[in-house]
Amino acid sequence: MQIFTPRAGRWLLAFTGVMLAACGDEPVAPRHQSASKPNAARLAGEFVDVTVTNASGGIGVGSLQWAAAQINAAGGAIHFDPSLNGATIVLDAPLDPDGPMYIDGPTRGLTISGNDQHRIIETDALVSVTNVTLTKGYADYGAAVHAGSFYMQNSTVQDNRSPTSAIRADNLISLVNSTVSRNTVGGPAVEYRESAWVDVDNSTIAFNSGAGLGPSGFPTASVRVNLRNSIIANNGQNCSSFFNFAYEGTNISSDWSCGEVGITVADPKLFPLANNGGPTMTHAIPPTSPAFNSGVGCFVTVDQRYVPRDAKCDVGAFEFNDWTKVTITIDPTVRLDAATGRALLTGTIKCTRDDVINLALELHQDQKVGKQVVDVHAAGMTQVACGTTVATWARKMILTDGATWRTGAARATANTYNTPEWVTPAGAAGAVTISRR
Repeated sequence: MQIFTPRAGRWLLAFTGVMLAACGDEPVAPRHQSASKPNAARLAGEFVDVTVTNASGGIGVGSLQWAAAQINAAGGAIHFDPSLNGATIVLDAPLDPDGPMYIDGPTRGLTISGNDQHRIIETDALVSVTNVTLTKGYADYGAAVHAGSFYMQNSTVQDNRSPTSAIRADNLISLVNSTVSRNTVGGPAVEYRESAWVDVDNSTIAFNSGAGLGPSGFPTASVRVNLRNSIIANNGQNCSSFFNFAYEGTNISSDWSCGEVGITVADPKLFPLANNGGPTMTHAIPPTSPAFNSGVGCFVTVDQRYVPRDAKCDVGAFEFNDWTKVTITIDPTVRLDAATGRALLTGTIKCTRDDVINLALELHQDQKVGKQVVDVHAAGMTQVACGTTVATWARKMILTDGATWRTGAARATANTYNTPEWVTPAGAAGAVTISRR
């Protein structure tokens, strides 16, 4: 059973039963010497909070290596001085804490690099990262991370190299609002052990040279892999096994390797990994992607960039929010053809991206008939190819029932209608003059 408990802005995962008993009885011995004298909390075996104050990759006081060395078997959280917002730390050696380590990256993110020389994180304990990019790790397996359990939120694992995997965890793996991409691996980029528990929630695993997700050997009956509203696509092979997979929401794969029931097999049309805002890089999607507005039962309220997810959430780590915006104008003069009695209503339109827009048009004129003032009006529709440069539109407005347009004041409206979901409705209204000139 899985229990989510908030603690200082992090998600801690606890598991009951045999897993906890097996892990809890094992003594944890230190594997390194601290860079300086340990603090009192560390000596007392208490959970510690440590702040990194510089971007050094070495073991000096205030470095990330130093902070990891302060963590004992009780665990600890690592925070960062505001001056490190968006910084890159190139490690001299892997981070190797003695107990559970929670790395809370700053709001603009933090990059931790193995400099293409070594693994980034190596521990038998639990590791949790938030707002972090793990990159340029190198190892025979788990190039970025090898941990007892690994949780990542709003984070990216990219550009790591290994003959096997980028991430490897022995017990538990949880990816929430995260991306695993562009890792050069010979096996699964996300590798789990034969009896592990894996949760992939609103995450994207894509463009890795090997498989996207898979076991390190033959999975046993106790393995459990939960996919929820996630994308596993465009890898060498998306899943190297789908034994004991459970599917919730909508999951998209670009091949059949992740199963047939519970998977939408389609190209998610992912854009290249890029800085799309937020603390870490993501794969954006176009509104024509099958991931757009197709999530079901989304409990993750924001995306990897902390962009709010709407009622129709998108599948994967990225929530589309680049809506097409339309600007409409109506020309102040409506040309009247005296021979036919038709009035030509014209205007302009501009869109933030190329699209086809339907316009509903109305032209109204107050005319005195006897002692009454009557609203004489006509409606029409037109379809316009809209783009980032101004385009013109025109529509002949025809009256029926024997009425005729008169020169003089009138009013007009132009509104989008029946637009795609990614187009923000727009309109224009204003006074016009009907003229024969």
